[in-house]
Amino acid sequence: MNKHITLVLCLLWAVFTGNAQCPGTPVTLTTQAQVDNFIIMYPTCTEVNVSITVNGNNITNLNGLSNLTSITKSLFVKDCPSLNNLTGLTNLSNIGNELTFDNCDALTSFNGLQNLPFIGGSLTITGNALLSNMSAFSNLDYINGTLLVSFNPMLTNLNGFENVATMGRFLQINNNNGLTSLSGLNSLTQVGNNAATVGRFLAITSNPNLTTLNGLHNLESVGTDFEITNNPVLATLDAFENLSTIGGIFAITGNPQLTSILDFASISSIGSSLTISNNNLLSDCEALGICNYLDGPGPAVISNNDPGCNTVAQVEAECAALPVKLISFEGKRVPTGVLLNWETAIELNNAYFQVEHSLDGRSFRSIGKVQGKGTAQSANVYQFEHRKPASGTNYYRLRQVDNDAKFEYSNMVGVFVGDALVVEISPNPTTGSLWVNVPGEEGPRARVIDLTGRVVLEKNLSESNLVDLLGQPKGVYFIEIQTDSQRVVKRVVME
Repeated sequence: MNKHITLVLCLLWAVFTGNAQCPGTPVTLTTQAQVDNFIIMYPTCTEVNVSITVNGNNITNLNGLSNLTSITKSLFVKDCPSLNNLTGLTNLSNIGNELTFDNCDALTSFNGLQNLPFIGGSLTITGNALLSNMSAFSNLDYINGTLLVSFNPMLTNLNGFENVATMGRFLQINNNNGLTSLSGLNSLTQVGNNAATVGRFLAITSNPNLTTLNGLHNLESVGTDFEITNNPVLATLDAFENLSTIGGIFAITGNPQLTSILDFASISSIGSSLTISNNNLLSDCEALGICNYLDGPGPAVISNNDPGCNTVAQVEAECAALPVKLISFEGKRVPTGVLLNWETAIELNNAYFQVEHSLDGRSFRSIGKVQGKGTAQSANVYQFEHRKPASGTNYYRLRQVDNDAKFEYSNMVGVFVGDALVVEISPNPTTGSLWVNVPGEEGPRARVIDLTGRVVLEKNLSESNLVDLLGQPKGVYFIEIQTDSQRVVKRVVME
């Protein structure tokens, strides 16, 4: 009789596990035992289509989740004061929606998350008392939602996000007591995209030891508001040479050690209003982009700064005294090197332009000198060719020097020299089929991933360049192209 009962129980267990390969409803794990039992309950589950929340005082590791390769919804790890490692997430390669680490006070790094190529929603990192290292995110290429980093007192930089060029919604860095710089965001070009309707802002606020924003020197656009406020030791921006578009409010307030904002030379559009106030030592505000905004009808408040930038009238007077009005500055690859072109509208006592070069966008050296026109009321065009650029990205800027030795810098431009992986996709947007061409590469492989992190298609492009999305829902997809030495992720829209 007992043998029959045992056989029935075994059959029932087999049926149960066969029907419950993965959980069908959201999972909350509140003890280490529950985490450990996950792999026992779901031994063949690799792709979870529900959200998982890990929340418990005695949880020390996530090894029970080691089978998971994809979570198409969200992973929330919060209020886990004993969690000290994430090695149980080593196989995880997709997060379809949100990834959160909140109040995990024993966690010092994110080692275990090295295989994430993108996050379909937001990445929230808040209130982790010992967190000091985020280098595990070095393979992350795209954050479709928000990056929020706040109240992590041991974090000194943002190294680990070097490959992230776009954030779909907002970037907020606040109340990180140990943060001294934003290094790690060097590839970021865009915060907020056209698909997001709200919350497309950048906010760097209340970081008591932040001295420079030099990690943002490649940023080109912010969807709505741009805010740098209440950073008590921020002495220089040392960034924003390439920032051209701000869709909403421009605000720099409450930074008592800030002395200059001349980096904003390239701003061509501020969508809402401009506020520069309560920066006690700020006297140099006559950046070309700010001057151009003040020439228009947009509202502006400039107050409680140092003389020279204490009122709108003072800044307008400084703008009127600028010796050279630079219309454009650009660079391009030519067979013999890199050709730089720039144009001025007017010049007053312009002695010369010093052409400066950098390999990292921060440390520059002079590579040439071009004589100015002195005083001229008409447009003038200049050229300079750099005959021996380095392989990789070369950065350039102009140091314009007056006859009385006063000077100012232009915006910075970057020009790539070398054999980058070229990926040609057409048509994009597409209604179904598209061609993916990788010239000069043998055996490139492609994966198409949707915004939930689900891999919808994989193929070897050496067999055919046709990628067929017919039957897939309309929306945004990512095509990951992999060769033996390089990986590129491209965004595709299915209409």
